[in-house]
Amino acid sequence: MIDFGLALPFTLGIVTAVNPCGFAMLPSWLGYFLGRDTVDGEARPEQVLRGLSVSFTLTTAFVLVFGILGLAVNTAISEEAVASRTPWITVALGITFVVWGLALLTGRQIRLPFLKTGRAPQTREFWSVLGFGASYAVVSIGCAAPIFLLHVAGSFDRDGIVDGLATYLAFAIGMAAVVTSLTLSLAMARGGLSRHLRRLLPYFDRIGTLFLVLGGAYLIVYGVYEIRLLRDPRTASNPIVDTVTDLQSHLTNWTMQVGGLRLGLTLWLVIGTLVVWGIGPALYGRFRRWASLAVAAIWAVSEGLFHRGDLVVIPVGRLLLDWPARIGNWFSDPWRWATPLEVVLTLAVALCTYGILHGTVAGRRQ
Repeated sequence: MIDFGLALPFTLGIVTAVNPCGFAMLPSWLGYFLGRDTVDGEARPEQVLRGLSVSFTLTTAFVLVFGILGLAVNTAISEEAVASRTPWITVALGITFVVWGLALLTGRQIRLPFLKTGRAPQTREFWSVLGFGASYAVVSIGCAAPIFLLHVAGSFDRDGIVDGLATYLAFAIGMAAVVTSLTLSLAMARGGLSRHLRRLLPYFDRIGTLFLVLGGAYLIVYGVYEIRLLRDPRTASNPIVDTVTDLQSHLTNWTMQVGGLRLGLTLWLVIGTLVVWGIGPALYGRFRRWASLAVAAIWAVSEGLFHRGDLVVIPVGRLLLDWPARIGNWFSDPWRWATPLEVVLTLAVALCTYGILHGTVAGRRQ
């Protein structure tokens, strides 16, 4: 049976992926992954395996840094000492991302020890992604560490080693759900476009690089604001930080309203579906059918038996019916918190749909 006591750390893992301090790191990560050209010439199974590999590596680096932080706070240093230094690291990472992104936009290549683009041995890619995950964690310490130390790291003292490890693992699985679902979706989208709309790939590279620059710029703004706030608690609020924090707060509230277990289950079902569909061409016919039937059965049980259609089908149906009204809100209330997310989602779905239709028509003409 599911231990619902693990629901809290699992939900915290999901929320931590979009924490206010590290919020810019998620689009920066997607921009970094989108801007790499390693997926263009690969078959679909390799794209899926690479997406899984980098997602799990990034998540592992993140939770390891937080685990080390929890151990250090309990034995050597104070949480305040760590929090007073992380804003400086945030600014340094922001400057790095901006300089690196601008260099790529102007056609220059800058080799950084923890960011690697283009084709490279897997060991180099591993260390690049590991460094990105560690950076993601360090930037997130200021916002996510207090909750992590209380509910996750503190569980070792409260509940013992076994339950503490279970709590720690639930936190990691929750965060991995967000990172892996986004990374795999992006890998599949770019892989499909590389087959049907190769002329659009240079624009994808530029969009990914732009995400890096914007994410880096926000890290600089946020880090400087945190430094000023540490020196003077009466420092006036920053409108850019307030806007991003408001967006993140709405996402967190939405996650809590939906329910962490429910959202996490949906994300992992999506991941499983993408994996089976992605590696299908590499499986023998019998195993491919078994894998597809297994995924379909899990979806049927989760959607129909446990949630009576209210896991994905009904919410997505409501969302589609409401979408014309949401588009209308872009013009009547452009500063609504969900507008930028809805615009990006609409453009992504439209582009993927166009790519699929274009590929289907082109295939029939051949």
